Amino acid sequence: MVDSEKEEAISLQKEFEWVLNEEVHAALNQLHTILQECVRRFPLPLCGNEGTLKQDKFVLTAPPDQMKCIISLTGDSISQADMNFKVQRQQNVQYKVQIQNDQPWKLHQVQDAGNHLQQAISHIDNIERDYPFKSSEEVLHILGNILGCLQRGRSSLIIPRKRTIDDLMRSRNMKSLTPNLPEDLAISFYIQSHKLVFAVYQLTNIGGQMKFETYQAETSVPWLNEVLVLFTVALQLCQQLKDKICVFAQYKDFTIESIPSIAY
Repeated sequence: MVDSEKEEAISLQKEFEWVLNEEVHAALNQLHTILQECVRRFPLPLCGNEGTLKQDKFVLTAPPDQMKCIISLTGDSISQADMNFKVQRQQNVQYKVQIQNDQPWKLHQVQDAGNHLQQAISHIDNIERDYPFKSSEEVLHILGNILGCLQRGRSSLIIPRKRTIDDLMRSRNMKSLTPNLPEDLAISFYIQSHKLVFAVYQLTNIGGQMKFETYQAETSVPWLNEVLVLFTVALQLCQQLKDKICVFAQYKDFTIESIPSIAY
């Protein structure tokens, strides 16, 4: 019985050393490759990659002739837009508003996602290619940092920030509009998953209570879909490695330093 337990411990030790010395580095290299692919999909320079900002044109509509918006998306900004829309309470009024390229509308979600992506890559870059990991806790700490960056980056694109109608009306982006909108109207552009959304908000006073109605149009943005797929693949790979390391983390005294090397 004792010999059986000893053999099992030796086998587990061999696997542990192989995972730390080989599999962790291989997985981190694969993860780095995936994240660099993600960088290439972003429409703005990241991780020192130079290049001109990518520009795309999109048309967002909502029937029946309620809203139409033609935009130019350059990097993390809407550099130009022509918006035509009606609101429910004033169907006879057609609002026409523009965004000029000298005052672009900033999409902070894109920059936030890019920043988190760069941080995830830097965590990998900080590890030397032949660095000898010594414990499962050490690897779990690094993977925790990378996972956190990837989760925040992905969430930046999937979950728009919650903002009050007052925040929207006072936002710096509203100053990009020409001409100015009436005080009871506000607009917003935001990203939700692979879609770019154009939203109009109308504030109304009903029985002394302020309420607002929302109208929106959206369009699919191809590079957003590709970025989200790569974020998801990277998260899955990182989580799989973490789960494997967690098995060894159950053995509190199981480290390369504390257990003598076994010849094999």
